[in-house]
Amino acid sequence: MNVEQTILEIATLPIDVRLRLVSAIWDTLPQDADLTPSALQQAELDRRLSEHREDPGSAISHEEIMRRVKSRR
Repeated sequence: MNVEQTILEIATLPIDVRLRLVSAIWDTLPQDADLTPSALQQAELDRRLSEHREDPGSAISHEEIMRRVKSRR
């Protein structure tokens, strides 16, 4: 299986199908899977949290995010 090719093919599917795939894949992970972020991921999370704490007004509300997502459809 060529993962890169599969990902390119998945990217052409409609959003609802891709979301179903994400959910199905997530459901295959074992309950005790180690989902600890990598050092790089943790550094990015820390950077974003620090940025938010410095300027909480820069955050986007859930409603705004949903509006933007829906406008792309």
